[in-house]
Amino acid sequence: MDMDEGDRIGRFVILRDAEGRMHAVAATAVAAVCEEDGATILLLPGGRLIRVERGLETVLGWLGCGSPT
Repeated sequence: MDMDEGDRIGRFVILRDAEGRMHAVAATAVAAVCEEDGATILLLPGGRLIRVERGLETVLGWLGCGSPT
């Protein structure tokens, strides 16, 4: 299976962090999202942080949150 960043597979969203590692993250597991220097940081359970080199609106769209108003 070929996976690209932002793809959804069941309840998971595929993300690539700043170091190039791929993550399958359940969209409902994301506790907080913030933007820093054009990248987005996601807070996951256990205090784990993932930095994604994409803008906040893009990542929120992948998570199914839509664009902020």
